[in-house]
Amino acid sequence: MKKEKFSFEFTSYDNKAELENNQRQVLEEADKISQNAYAPYSNFKVGAAVQLENGEIFSSSNQENAAYPVGSCAERGLLAYVNANFPNIKITKLAVSTPNINYPLPPCGMCRQYILEMEKKQNSSIELLLAGNESEVFVLNSAKDLLPLHFTDEFLG
Repeated sequence: MKKEKFSFEFTSYDNKAELENNQRQVLEEADKISQNAYAPYSNFKVGAAVQLENGEIFSSSNQENAAYPVGSCAERGLLAYVNANFPNIKITKLAVSTPNINYPLPPCGMCRQYILEMEKKQNSSIELLLAGNESEVFVLNSAKDLLPLHFTDEFLG
């Protein structure tokens, strides 16, 4: 038997003003779109924005449903749209934000797995910017940092 330990590094900024301009711009789009979230049941509004390698930015918000599994996370809905409409343009950044909490918002497990699939598809990492309302911002190099024991196609034989 042996014990193993996973760890990862990330950068923590005191606030959004410390980010580079292109990082701040993507995060501001996530902040803005979070206000359009349809969250009548949880009132937990989430916004996500991506920047493509060509500089274009797209954003989306979470959309709830009374039958909870029918709802859609901001991240997965956005990534599905971008992948369907721009399949050959790499995603360089993904920002996730909510006005509901005062600490960086990590994606849920399903979204982490989905982001990993996009990284695999494009054969490059996606920088993640995680923020809450007027809080510090975490910047990670890849979704692999958030999901170290991730499921991949290697398990499918």
